[in-house]
Amino acid sequence: MADWRLQLTEDSLRRIRPAFPTLAERLAAYEDFYFPAGSKKALSGEETAPEQWTGQGFPESAALDIRQTQSPFSTLLCFYDTAGNEYTFSRAGMRHMRRTLPWQGHYHTHDYIEILLCLKGSFRQILLGEPRTFAAGEVVITDRNLEHADMLEGEADTAVLFLSLQADYLDQLLSSHGSQDDLQRFFFHALQKQRKDQSYIHLQPAPGPSPGRPPESAGDRAWRMQLSRLLEVLIEEDYSPGPGSEEIIRGSLIRLLSLLCRQYSTRLHSSDQESKERALLYELERYLRLHFATVTASELEEAFHYHRNFYNLLLQKYRGTTFREYLQDIRMQHAARLLRDTRLSVRDIALAAGYHNSSHFYHLFQRHFGVSPATYRADA
Repeated sequence: MADWRLQLTEDSLRRIRPAFPTLAERLAAYEDFYFPAGSKKALSGEETAPEQWTGQGFPESAALDIRQTQSPFSTLLCFYDTAGNEYTFSRAGMRHMRRTLPWQGHYHTHDYIEILLCLKGSFRQILLGEPRTFAAGEVVITDRNLEHADMLEGEADTAVLFLSLQADYLDQLLSSHGSQDDLQRFFFHALQKQRKDQSYIHLQPAPGPSPGRPPESAGDRAWRMQLSRLLEVLIEEDYSPGPGSEEIIRGSLIRLLSLLCRQYSTRLHSSDQESKERALLYELERYLRLHFATVTASELEEAFHYHRNFYNLLLQKYRGTTFREYLQDIRMQHAARLLRDTRLSVRDIALAAGYHNSSHFYHLFQRHFGVSPATYRADA
């Protein structure tokens, strides 16, 4: 029984359509092909091909085996439905299994780094002892040390893409990328240091359009389309490798990680207290750089769910400064840049830096730089 495996079948759609313009179009095509609208027979198990296994009581080792990989990089596309069916698609073919819901898998670790992208519905895992639900658009990165378990509750049809990278392969990938961007440096550093502790990285995109929110901008649509194209390239090159596939995969992964850094909010969850604090510090600093002109202590409490005094303690511990001093420095640097690079009035620059009182701004600027705003502009 230890060698038992779920039986593979051919992915018929791949033979018909080996590639798609974007991953979104691949998802739609797979759903139309395997699970046609208005017919739940394939999903309910009423009609399945004879070679597709749909029994109950399968060995748990079989479920884990689906996500094992011997390659430096591989992809696994999974569809879960409300009846307990799981269809998985990889370079090896298609597998189908059914479970009685709700279902929780065994705790396990991987011998590779796993990047989980929830594409549709929501996906639930137990991480660091706590159940976590990840919505469509969210990303989770777990390293080899982290014991975790999958959970299926069947609340909605779900699609998930798993990217598996061997640790040495990821290390080489990251070390070859010499980015000077603060976000990318943190993200790549977190990935390289992640394996020291039980930890995972959770990434959340900017909220999409919904009632009460402004329509999605052209820029948002552009990066979401870029993400969908990158993921489709990775699947296509994994399924049907050809000359140059290794270079295409490496380049696409670098672009993927860079895109995640720019467009996603990154949180490192760790069993190590210092790692948690440094991850929060990074998020705090990033938030202040983005919202320095309007940020308030109550806004930070709502965004990060810590008492305002904690941010002072955090900045004093790791940056040797107070929250007020840190924010003031960001505002002064922004004002100085506007004085150098624009012809805006001092009053307008004060407003842009977050100061409605021009006299107060004038006083703070002179104390910070040792000269008045007018003298600073003239010297520049």
